[in-house]
Order: sequence, then C-alpha cells, then structure tokens
Amino acid sequence: MGVVRICLRCASSHLTGPELVASITAYFRQVANPPDADIANFMAQGMVRSLETGACFCSLGQKNHELAYIKTGIVRYFVTLPDGEEASKDFSVAGSFTLSFGSTAARLPAQVAIAAVVPTEIVVWPYQLLLDLYASNQEWQKLGRRIAEMLYIRKEQRELSFLLLDAPARYRQFCKQFGSYADQIPQYYIASYLGIRPQSVSRLRKKLAINLGE
Repeated sequence: MGVVRICLRCASSHLTGPELVASITAYFRQVANPPDADIANFMAQGMVRSLETGACFCSLGQKNHELAYIKTGIVRYFVTLPDGEEASKDFSVAGSFTLSFGSTAARLPAQVAIAAVVPTEIVVWPYQLLLDLYASNQEWQKLGRRIAEMLYIRKEQRELSFLLLDAPARYRQFCKQFGSYADQIPQYYIASYLGIRPQSVSRLRKKLAINLGE
C-alpha cells in the first residue's frame, strides 16, 4: 500500500538574520562571484517557510517552480510508482539548496516531489528570479552552470554505486555522505533510497555500530 501524504500550505515571513544571509552568500562565493548588489536584491526577495514533518515544499505536478535554501532540517526527493508506492531518490540537508531540478530546467510540472523528513525551515524564491539573474550577469551563469555540473556528478555517482557497490557499501557511503543526519531519516526511506528492505537497514546499522565499537 502506498504512503498517503498530505502536502500542507505553509505560512511565510520575510527573510531576516545576518548569519543566514552570510551563509547563503558564502555558498554562492564557493563557485562564482556575483555582484554584491545582485546578492542583496536576491536576499531581499527571500521568504521563510516552516515545514512540518511530511509537508511538501514541491508537490508532484506543481507548475510554479521555486528554489529553496534549507536553513534547518532535512528534505526528501521522491516519486510515486505505478503501484502507488513511493521511491526515495535523494535527500538534502541544512546548508544546501533544493528544487525539482530536472522538471524545472525542462519547464515541466514537477515529476519529483520534495517533502520535509523532520520539521524543516527553508528560505524560498521564485525560480524565475534566478533565471533573470542568469540573464543579467556572467557570474550568475557560472553559478548556474556549476550547480548543474554538481547535480550531474551526484546523479552519476549514485548510479555507479548501484552498479559497483553491494548493499553494505552503499549504506556506509550513505552514512558518510549524510553524517549525523542519517540517524534522523526513517529506515523505510533509507531502504527505498538504497534499494533494499527496511529490515536490511536495521541489520546494516547494527553491524556498522558493532564495527565502530559503539
């Protein structure tokens, strides 16, 4: 039986907090050097949303695409299979951006949903704002290109893990990638992401704890 998920409409408020602004600016500066005035304008248009556990930031079929920075919490990317079951494609955690990238780039309704795994706070912008910035300055174009490259690399690495690694190795890689956040993600989501049964996740978790001497 598929998981029934209610996508809640979340209240928004204007972005505040110099630390958050500094964090997002630093994220941009890792790969590009957009003008300070553009960054200030971008920040001014951000809106903060609080997502309860299970609430969607992006629903399947959503047409008004948005970009979000995860201030706190964890989100899950998932699709609904023909039998009604959900399949977890990936996760993003605090300190990173999130959007349904493939559908957004192709100008299609969202084919991948994004929902909060735990109570999560995000900062949201219309995706069109980012497109306008791409058109205005080469540094923003550089930023967009680098983000696309990183997403492609991440996708390829995940595909290779299924071809080259066994289940225990994929689980160890998952734990390394998500660190302490891994313990906050339900086992059935992890199992779906790794392509194994929830019972297998429990056994792998216990085995890894023993090997680490916990």
